[in-house]
Amino acid sequence: MRRIYMLVLTVVMIFVLAGCSKKTATSVQEGPKLYFINKDDTKLVGESYVQTESGRSDLVEEYIRALMIQPEDVNCKRALPEDVTVLDYSFGEVDQLILNFDTNYYNMTGVREILARAAIVKMFCQIKGIQYVEFYVNGQPLVLSGEQPVSMMKADDFLDTTGKMEDFSQYTTISIYFANEDGTKLVESTREVIYDSNITMEQLVIEQLIEGPVEKEIQNGMQKTMPEGTILNSAKTANGVCYVDFNEKFLEKLPDVSEEVTIYAIVNSLIEQGTINKVQITINGEEKKLYQNIPLTDLFERNLDLIEGES
Repeated sequence: MRRIYMLVLTVVMIFVLAGCSKKTATSVQEGPKLYFINKDDTKLVGESYVQTESGRSDLVEEYIRALMIQPEDVNCKRALPEDVTVLDYSFGEVDQLILNFDTNYYNMTGVREILARAAIVKMFCQIKGIQYVEFYVNGQPLVLSGEQPVSMMKADDFLDTTGKMEDFSQYTTISIYFANEDGTKLVESTREVIYDSNITMEQLVIEQLIEGPVEKEIQNGMQKTMPEGTILNSAKTANGVCYVDFNEKFLEKLPDVSEEVTIYAIVNSLIEQGTINKVQITINGEEKKLYQNIPLTDLFERNLDLIEGES
């Protein structure tokens, strides 16, 4: 089987976990878990689980059987519907598990499918020697829309942005911009995202930019536009202006990315969401005069000239 690069459609799917109780010797906060889906298809639910096997192959087979276990919580259901079967599995070159499902997998769509995939990836990545899970259907890479397959996924691809064990209830598609290969232009990335309803869209967009491109985007020549260590202090919108405040690390220029690309990756990504017209950037609550050679005293508007392919 050919290696499919990291995460094409669902790149940065962000969600949180809420725990159902299960009486075992393992604490709820520690040890392996089985993941289920609540009846409303709005969140994952984790139940503590005691493994009985050891060794990578034996544990994979145990977890495949565990996919058929019904949750103890009556308000939860199995991650994998009863009509979907794991036909077989194999291991790839990079601590990669390849799960091959029957064609009934395609009966799942939208958030329901994303939650099922997230639950399965999180479960199997608990096994030592498995860092990535790749989905196949009837011997072919999983394709959800368009022609690009969904690639290898790791457990960290399904993290909430707050780090808290809270429910999420939002699902959306966002467009954000990273730098091109030589750092002189912006390249658009479209992502389907599940996120915590307690954060704003502005926070979501900026945090995605700070995280930077994932492996598939890097393979396509994209690079991050935010310096390492950049922290978003706040992002609020009033009267069409988004006020974004970073820590001082933001002022450190990336050597291979132009300063205009860094600024307008933020500005264009925020304005792309449709409710923002202008952006102001401050540092630790203070208005700095310059970011390199660009005045931060200005209100920034969208810059289409920096987008690769735009005339």
